[in-house]
Amino acid sequence: MDSIRFGCWVFLFCLLLSTTGYSRNLTSRPAVVNIGALFTFESSIGRVAKIAIQEAVKDVNANSSILRGTKLNVDMRNSNCSGFIGMVEAMRFMETDVVAIIGPQSSVVAHIISHVANQLQVPLLSFAATDPSLNSLQFPFFVQTTPSDLHQMAAVSDVVDYYGWKQRDVVEFLTRWGFPRILELTGPTS
Repeated sequence: MDSIRFGCWVFLFCLLLSTTGYSRNLTSRPAVVNIGALFTFESSIGRVAKIAIQEAVKDVNANSSILRGTKLNVDMRNSNCSGFIGMVEAMRFMETDVVAIIGPQSSVVAHIISHVANQLQVPLLSFAATDPSLNSLQFPFFVQTTPSDLHQMAAVSDVVDYYGWKQRDVVEFLTRWGFPRILELTGPTS
């Protein structure tokens, strides 16, 4: 939960810088800044994320020196871990005055929503999507706040190399994002 809350703080700090335009003029500040949050409510990560986001919003709104007179509002929506529902909810955010979206927690949903975020130039900050192909070159408005799967596969490969294991078996890896990781893991040892 601490990493999610930290990610929310980093995002809110970046949002503060972008919405203030580095200006000291308080008259140009909006009364409310609306952020969308899109994740699966009924998952373990989603339940923790909901609490962390709510607490971060309380912290920001309780400290008048952070947004100096601007109230932070987060509109949370359930993606139900579905790319289609995630895309629909992301489009519904665009009908409102949402300036950024937190989530989703799934790489599959993040890929779909990243296209929408790019076209509409709305920052999308994901605290759980780990696919390494979600990079800033292809998706300049996507911010990945958690390490990519490449770090995990490098660690597994290092363990294999350390123990000198010659045979590796993959139990299950059925996603299109998992397949390249299989190739990395089952390739020749050094």
